[in-house]
Amino acid sequence: MYDQDFKRTGHHGRLRNACRTALASGIILFGSIGAAAQNYPNGLSEDSVDPHADSLFFSRVRARMEVIRNTEHRPTVALVLSGGGAKGAAQVGALKYLEEIGMPVDFVCGTSIGGMLGGMYAVGYDSGTLEELFRNQDWDVMLSDYVAPSYIPYSTKMYNSRYVVSIPFDTAREVLDSRLPEGPGYRRQTFLGSLPSGFAYGFNVNNLISSLTVGWQDSLSFARLPVPFVCVATDVVSGKAKNWSGGSLNEAMRSTMSIPGLFEPVRSKGMVLVDGGTRNNFPTDIARAAGADYIIGIDLSDSKPGYDEVNNIVDIVWQFIDMLGGDSFQKNIRLPDILIKPDIREYDMMSFSPEAVDTMLRRGYAAARSKSDALLELKEILGAERIPPDSRAVNIAETGVRIGSISFRGVSGKEAAIISKLLSFGEGEVVTKKEVDDVMSKFQATGAFASVTWSMLGQDEPYTLEFEFVKAPAHNIGLGVRIDTEEWASVLFNFGLNTNSMTGSKFNFTAKLGQNLKADLHYSLEFARFPAINVKASVSRYKGVLGTPGDALTYDASYWTHKEMVYITDVRWTRLNFEAGLKNQYIDLNDNTHLGSVIEGALSEKALKGDYIGAFATGRLYTFDDFYYPSKGTDLSFGANYDFLKAGDPSFDPVLALSAGFRTVIPTGNRFAVIPGMNLRTVISTGSTTDSEGHIYKDLSVLHTNFVGGSIPGRYTDSQIPFFGIDNVMMADEYLVTATMEFRYNPVRKLYVSALAGIVESNDGGASLIREFSPDIWAFGAEVAYDFVAGPVKLNLHWSNQRKWGIYASFGFDF
Repeated sequence: MYDQDFKRTGHHGRLRNACRTALASGIILFGSIGAAAQNYPNGLSEDSVDPHADSLFFSRVRARMEVIRNTEHRPTVALVLSGGGAKGAAQVGALKYLEEIGMPVDFVCGTSIGGMLGGMYAVGYDSGTLEELFRNQDWDVMLSDYVAPSYIPYSTKMYNSRYVVSIPFDTAREVLDSRLPEGPGYRRQTFLGSLPSGFAYGFNVNNLISSLTVGWQDSLSFARLPVPFVCVATDVVSGKAKNWSGGSLNEAMRSTMSIPGLFEPVRSKGMVLVDGGTRNNFPTDIARAAGADYIIGIDLSDSKPGYDEVNNIVDIVWQFIDMLGGDSFQKNIRLPDILIKPDIREYDMMSFSPEAVDTMLRRGYAAARSKSDALLELKEILGAERIPPDSRAVNIAETGVRIGSISFRGVSGKEAAIISKLLSFGEGEVVTKKEVDDVMSKFQATGAFASVTWSMLGQDEPYTLEFEFVKAPAHNIGLGVRIDTEEWASVLFNFGLNTNSMTGSKFNFTAKLGQNLKADLHYSLEFARFPAINVKASVSRYKGVLGTPGDALTYDASYWTHKEMVYITDVRWTRLNFEAGLKNQYIDLNDNTHLGSVIEGALSEKALKGDYIGAFATGRLYTFDDFYYPSKGTDLSFGANYDFLKAGDPSFDPVLALSAGFRTVIPTGNRFAVIPGMNLRTVISTGSTTDSEGHIYKDLSVLHTNFVGGSIPGRYTDSQIPFFGIDNVMMADEYLVTATMEFRYNPVRKLYVSALAGIVESNDGGASLIREFSPDIWAFGAEVAYDFVAGPVKLNLHWSNQRKWGIYASFGFDF
């Protein structure tokens, strides 16, 4: 029978001799600090934010360990998993071997990825499920707050396509003079305090964790889990370790892997929690404090890197984590009875590629098997087999669960009413991860929240589904930069007030600085169920070159214009956009420029200046999955502009302009795509086409004139249609059509190579355009581009029958 007075030092044999040899070597190597030389409460190697709570937890776990000794008549075993990011795959491989030999595990603790894997193991998941977790995730998505484009509102897509930097912020005043207590919706309302504290807050990884832990998401002691569990985070306020032994399991696992810079810290009860590796990356001291008789540790740490091995931000971040947690690691590395250390030196914490994961799984298994003598000896001492837990958390990706009630935290009643409209299921229905992910993506895509998380409370069906929201900073600053061979350097600046709110008044100021200047003020009043009301005023100045039909020359031109608009639009549609309203627009084309004199002669003096009042409507169907290099989708647009009044000119006859555009992506394999496109625009004057002096098109101005060319639509005039074969822009007749065909190849991830062909045809009559169709311009081109995070870098070489050879280069987003 098992001796109840068993002590760790009371077992003999090869296993204990090996441990003593390792301990002696450790003393020689690391100096005179013995395993018992602990300076903190509960015998831990790092100070804790709550030693009292730790002590209560250790008492509960020791009591549970004692029950195992008394009922199963064997020693107890703890499993300790270090941090290491993607290298955690090796721990899963080692777990697989431990399960194959039937090794019991009575307590598990870990840090960072080891904390997450340990938490999954504690609620009943085995190595097979954890291996699927590593193999089947898109880790680029998982380590970000990415939401599929199909959920993003059209207005947000357009904003993101122009600004390389977007900084949300709040005003300097504290919420209610700082008298509100901290809670789910609390954020300090200072400008610097509202700036992002990490690349991602963990939207996708939170969703993953929540979907795997249903049934264990209430606040509870982790001593009650199927396998008692602790994970370690670091509180940057106190500088101490947070040993998660109770509370929210989801919050614990999320905080232990909050890698500084990659993930935002987790804020909880006055603590700001980051990756526990910065304090205790290998918490074997916790396993000992919990009363385990034997400790099996799986360590993923690297040897000290050389000069040539610290090359990028991942290496540097990992080195900082190692340095900060170095003292506790040197103490704790001596404590395991069996230490498993996979040989994965060529991988780092971001090595999530399928090939890397597969290799690390195999090497972790091999590392555990290399310790088979010690492990099998321990197994013989235990005299027991691993018994899978009686209960396992529900994985709602596999099994749907019934929802009894739905609640919202961190939002007002009015906001909750708006949010609830986004739900695709109701109380009493069975939901899976797919339905919850769909709703969460809708919430995240609103842009109104800094974070959105969910929990299913209760141990059995029906569960209470609780969504928790933290409001985003209300205001925003955007900055865009572009350099190209047409305008050289340009900067776009946006300042928005209340732009991240779900409803109410919003204000935006936007300015473009460069060769051509533009500024606009935009006020909108948004409602929960109705289209938004918009008032917008803008002023712009153009100075550059424009061309005329059939002329290879370009002419200097200069004009300025201002425009005022009142219109309605819907801001929440994701694939559709419409605008409809009234506008006033004034233009003044400088008649001292060459183009001014040409237009004055070809049209009339009235064409140079004018203040036009009219109505307009635009619509767009936009399903591209990427603004610059879509792999699928369609862009279909239309526009109508009807100017019915010209100030100071009673003889003015209304002018109608109609336009349409189409572009679609036809995938032809994983790397090839065919992208056809077409644009049409027509200008119709309702009156006579000549004045008393014989000038044709007497009521038309530059505002109504068709222009074609350049790379960005509407860059120089509202009516400009882009065409790759024409540098800058040129005037065209009243009926205009362009057609292009792009054959695009994507040889590597962000590199794109395209072959281009296109035609331009314009005519002064619609019937003539069709009957006498003969392209005025045909062009061919080749383009190479790399899609950097700050915007694409492009080089376009083209030839047209009218302008001959041309070259266009650019860097940055389009504006």
